[in-house]
Amino acid sequence: MKKLSATILTLSLLTSGLSSVHAAGQALSVSLNGQQIQFSNSVPIVEKGVTLVPVRLFMEKLGVNMKWDQATRTVSGAKEGLSLSLKIGSTNATVNGKAVKLNAAPKQIRNVTYVPLRFVAEATGYQVAWNPSQHQVTLTPKQPTNEVAVTRLQDDFYEAVNAKWKVSTEIPAGKVIIGGLSDLDAVVRKQLLKDMIKMSAEGRDKIDDELGNMIKYYKLAADREKLNKQGYEAIKGDIAKIKSINSLADFAKNQKDLYVRGFALPFTLDILSDMKDATKTILYLNSPKPRLEKSMYVSGNPQGQAMVGMYKNMLADLLVSVGETKEAAERIAGEAVAFEAEFTQYTMTAEDASNVESMYTPKTLKELKGYSKNIDLEKFIVDVTGKKPEKVSLMKMDYFNNLDKFINEKNWEKMKSWTYATFVLNSATLLSDEMIAKSMQLSRGAAAQEQMVVTDDTIYDIVNADFKEIAGQYYGKTYLGEKAKQDISKMAENMIKVYRNKFQKNDWMSEKTKTAAIKKLDNLKVHIGYPDKIDAVYASLKVDAGKTLYENNQEIQAIIMKNKFAKIDQPIDRNDWRITANTANMISEPLTNTITFPAAALQAPFYDKNQSPSQNYGAIGAVIGHEISHTFDSNGAKFDGVGNRTDWWTADDFKKFEARAKAVVDQYSNLEYLGQKINGQRTLPENIADIAGLQVALEATKQLKDANLEEFYKSWATVWRQKVVPEIEPLLLAIDPNPPVKFRVNVVVGNTDEFYTTFGVKEGDLMYKAPKDRIKIW
Repeated sequence: MKKLSATILTLSLLTSGLSSVHAAGQALSVSLNGQQIQFSNSVPIVEKGVTLVPVRLFMEKLGVNMKWDQATRTVSGAKEGLSLSLKIGSTNATVNGKAVKLNAAPKQIRNVTYVPLRFVAEATGYQVAWNPSQHQVTLTPKQPTNEVAVTRLQDDFYEAVNAKWKVSTEIPAGKVIIGGLSDLDAVVRKQLLKDMIKMSAEGRDKIDDELGNMIKYYKLAADREKLNKQGYEAIKGDIAKIKSINSLADFAKNQKDLYVRGFALPFTLDILSDMKDATKTILYLNSPKPRLEKSMYVSGNPQGQAMVGMYKNMLADLLVSVGETKEAAERIAGEAVAFEAEFTQYTMTAEDASNVESMYTPKTLKELKGYSKNIDLEKFIVDVTGKKPEKVSLMKMDYFNNLDKFINEKNWEKMKSWTYATFVLNSATLLSDEMIAKSMQLSRGAAAQEQMVVTDDTIYDIVNADFKEIAGQYYGKTYLGEKAKQDISKMAENMIKVYRNKFQKNDWMSEKTKTAAIKKLDNLKVHIGYPDKIDAVYASLKVDAGKTLYENNQEIQAIIMKNKFAKIDQPIDRNDWRITANTANMISEPLTNTITFPAAALQAPFYDKNQSPSQNYGAIGAVIGHEISHTFDSNGAKFDGVGNRTDWWTADDFKKFEARAKAVVDQYSNLEYLGQKINGQRTLPENIADIAGLQVALEATKQLKDANLEEFYKSWATVWRQKVVPEIEPLLLAIDPNPPVKFRVNVVVGNTDEFYTTFGVKEGDLMYKAPKDRIKIW
């Protein structure tokens, strides 16, 4: 399972440009009950991801009587059972006397008042849908909350199970997605913030231990008055540093200091298992991660042009805030984005990232010299890490084969501008509210906020970035509980037994491959809840209350980085966790043959001690099965029991596995959503894991004395329920490694024979799939 938080962040960064695109390109139309509204000369406009409509005509079409108060510049409207008012220039509004926050302030353009379409439509009883292919907003009457449209389980299992939840649950202001793991993330944040505030008030920061230093850091981040007064003072010295570097030769002399201090450089470094000797680590060298999704930089992409424009404007605004003139800021931002567009064409695609083995191309330090005449990669690595690694793996060969095309003296000014602008952007979180707000310009449209406001949630992110293992272990020990940990561990043991039994009885794998598969399964390490110990480096992280938040962050990151590089070419500890216990997600790591289920994710609806065993197996049980399956999916199948890249399959057996994988690709590629075909190849690892995970959890459930398959299947449908704002759905389809949630549920249950007998699904029902088309992985 890929990290949902990453997907949500990408959505947050990209979504703000979606509506701007359809406004600038094809005209936006609004359809009400199947009839298009004619707006005459005053057409809808889109600003920062929010659709605004001429208020008078729009309200009248919705049956609302409108009044305008010139003195207060307030628009008010009323109809039976409803009253609302909005003020020009303000995001504060009222509905039936209750205060609400708008996602954009009403405004006047050439004496025409414009108001947020979604707010007015939903307040008056209409639901809003966005059709990206037709650039059309469709308004239809909402179903009364006490009435749910009847959808047969046999026709659409996902919709039938989640109908009441979808009707009764609204996406809160400031959110773009709700349901499942994203809800759990919000729960965990709220609880940890509450505890940090309490510990701060109780003086927990006075104790000089890991938790005490975390609370001391929290107090620095929470002192917004002091941070706002400091402005960008803390980074002035670093800005002067980058400005003083005037050539690639100067850059080479300063590269260690620049890297340690967090400047964006044209390389990133990570420490992972050696795929040919997974008992130890090696250094991996990669490109920087572009701010936007790769396709956004491609010329001729209208959506990309809009996004790149907003990205450029954001950087320019930030640069003005650190003392640059408007003209200089626009020049630097333009050069920065131009450089990023140049190198991004050689970075990883989503398909590349899903192919783990392609990231392993080990080179000696001497061999690295051959990739560039303009930058000494050997010197870079030795300077930054303080070591001479035995070998270094290049994660994206296309990037390194083309280095000199964008890293050269002629291009230096653009590279310098990119380093400078990106440094300011990355540092903004540790500075004033103004800097944070400007750094969120790309995402605030997606968050339904006209103006970014620094909240406790923002402060949580600042603290968690430096003390995530401390926060995670505290959360796990405090809120999971030993009983739940033991219960889930037992479920994982049962799931492994079922997998072992399936391999033993498998009718298409040879005995040699079966033996190797079972050996890998027996060596699988399962992490549940929270780690027994955290990295010793956290004991050395000391926070100085007399220094700025930024200065403390710099010192902490320097210590963490030194600790990280000390692990190059060292033995792997398979007890180490790659995600923290306060992360609402689950992962599989093929390079160590481990799967991890943090405490944050072990809550309802995934796990609930008050649910029946059948319900828990349909939820966390199937997810455990999902992660185990990843160790044997299109990536995991290429790694052995300790994480070595090796061909433990016979050639004939692997061809049979690939045929099953091809069937999964074809099954999903034939599905349509929002007028587009699902990318079955890109979503293949997740689809295999979903299908196999549910089928293995089903076998475990059937072994229960009180097995209830109806509860089991409905639990699977419940954990993936989700609502998103319509504007981001096309983007989610393009970047999420999983298919849309409806298919995660319906396609997966439709591949199990028991689903048909449990719910009486027969030929002619929309959920029906002929037995010959039902995929069995193992």
